[in-house]
Formats: sequence, C-alpha cells, structure tokens
Amino acid sequence: MIRLLEKRPDGVCTYEMENDQLKVIVSSYGVTLMEIDMKDVDGAQENVILGYPTVDDYQKKSGTYFGAIVGRTANRIAKGKFTLNGKNYDLALTNGPNSLHGGHEGFSYKNFESRIEGNDLIFTYHSEDMEEGYPGSLDLTCTLRLENNELNILYDAISDQDTLCALTHHTYFNLNQTDNAAKHLLQIASQRHGLIDDHVLATGQFQEVAGTPLDFRTAHSIEDAFDFSDEQIQYANGIDHHFVLEKTKPALRLSDPVSGRTVEVETTFPGLQVYSGNYLEAETGRNGVVYGPNYGIAIEPQFVPDSIHNQEHPDAILRAGKPFHQEILYRFVNEN
Repeated sequence: MIRLLEKRPDGVCTYEMENDQLKVIVSSYGVTLMEIDMKDVDGAQENVILGYPTVDDYQKKSGTYFGAIVGRTANRIAKGKFTLNGKNYDLALTNGPNSLHGGHEGFSYKNFESRIEGNDLIFTYHSEDMEEGYPGSLDLTCTLRLENNELNILYDAISDQDTLCALTHHTYFNLNQTDNAAKHLLQIASQRHGLIDDHVLATGQFQEVAGTPLDFRTAHSIEDAFDFSDEQIQYANGIDHHFVLEKTKPALRLSDPVSGRTVEVETTFPGLQVYSGNYLEAETGRNGVVYGPNYGIAIEPQFVPDSIHNQEHPDAILRAGKPFHQEILYRFVNEN
C-alpha cells in the first residue's frame, strides 16, 4: 500500500509505503528515504536508517545527504573540472579542492514531481542544461517499489547532450538505533578497493583487499577495520572507499548481532562506496535518537568515483539520446 501523508505548500510530498514486513517513509525532496521500519526477531518494529524528523531539517542542507538521491554525479570530481568532447567544464568546489555529490544544489536538494502508479512510487525531475555546471538537459525518473521484504530503487535518465550521470542513494544504516553502527558485521563481494588521497579523492588506483583493513570478503565488525596505522584509514578517518564488486550476490551484507537484523544489497552498478559515518556530528535524528560519529554506515552503489578522470572509457558519460538505467535493491531479513 502507498499513501500520501502530506503535501506541503511548497509542493514537497511525503509518502508511506507499507506491507506486512516493511514501512518506508519517503519525501519528494531529494527522493529522500526518511525512515525504513523493519521487525526484529521478536517482532518489534524499528527504524533502521538515519534521517531527520522533518522535511524542514533536510532543507537546511546539512551536508549529510541522509537517504537522498545524489546526482548528477555521486562522489568527488577532482578540482571540480572535467573535459568532455574537447570542452572544459567547471563545477562548484564543495569538498575542499574537489566537487562532491553534484554541487551546491545537486539532486539531493531538488523537489521532484511525484505520483503513485499501481505499486510504484515515481519521482521525476528535469535538470536544465548547465545546471550546476553540467551540460545537457537531463530528464530523470526514480521509481521506488516495495515488494515483500525488498525495496527496489530504479533510475532512468536521458539527456539531449553528452553529459555526466552517475547516480546513487546515500542511505545510512543502523540496524538497532541503540548503539554505534561500527559494531555491525559487514561482508562485501569484492576483491579490490579503490585508493584515496588525503582529500578522500579517488586516485584511480586499486589494490587487492587481501592483507588490508578493508578485507570484508568474510563478515566481521566494521570497527575492526579502524587500523589508523594504515594510511588509507588515516586519510578517511575510517572507511570511505569504493569497492569493485564481483558477480556474487548479494553484493553486500550488513548485520546487527544484537537485533538479528540484516540488510542485503544488490545492484546493477559495478561497485559501491562504503562510508562509516566518520564525520557525523551529534545531532537529533528521527524518534529522538542522537547521532554521532560512526552511528550510521552509508552504502552507496555507484560507478567508479571520478571516472571521467580515472577510466579510459568513463562509466559516468551518458551519451545524448542513450537511455540510462541502473538499480539498487535492499533486502531486509532477520538472521536469528
């Protein structure tokens, strides 16, 4: 069942998607997942993501990107510059010397048109040519679909010019909301992770995870990776790295031993970014929960970061008239 909870005078709509296993509250502002409620092994239902209490809180643009769509390009672009078809483009510098998550007013801060269509909740946005410095008029559709214990996010886009398009959802998980999420167990189907510099910019180089703190091929607690003698962990103040995915499904499993809750992630994207909430500040989220560093783990399926600079044939280039389609699926299960 999908129902409209609120339509504000500014046009922002809040919806509830619910079945006998999950409840999802989502806003048209940034296609933001505000709350996902799931049951534990005893049947107690609880929110398992980080989010703010009201839409007004998101509109303050805190920079956390809690649960929001990110675009036109997720992650960082070196020096806020890129060249496409021989033409140079300049983006806003929003993260030290680099551009981050689409600029000052990326898709996370846009109100999408929205509608209910059967079992789908559909959000659309028209991005004008040169919005935030990106060429081409781009039409984006983001579809949310709740089936049993799975929430599927589908992205479809098309542009009238060659442009960059590298979307994700920036959802932070904490599966019990009573303790630091770094105590969760993490497993990733990945043999290699990307290297970063001291500005957390992807260098375009990769290394095998074997023998590093970022080896999550078997499940272990996230805080076990916080080896600050390792340069990569120092640079990120924890984890903020891209993992190249294998064909194995699920791509990622995040489990909380206390509640028995697990989220599995599958995606059509070739990799995902894991950010261990290293710079989250003490602030009040939904249901009065006070967040802080490492309180949530962001899982962001995406293309290779800064692929316009880091790949011979960049994933992020969307050619004029060519349809873009990618998917992210969250599956929520109880392990005990």
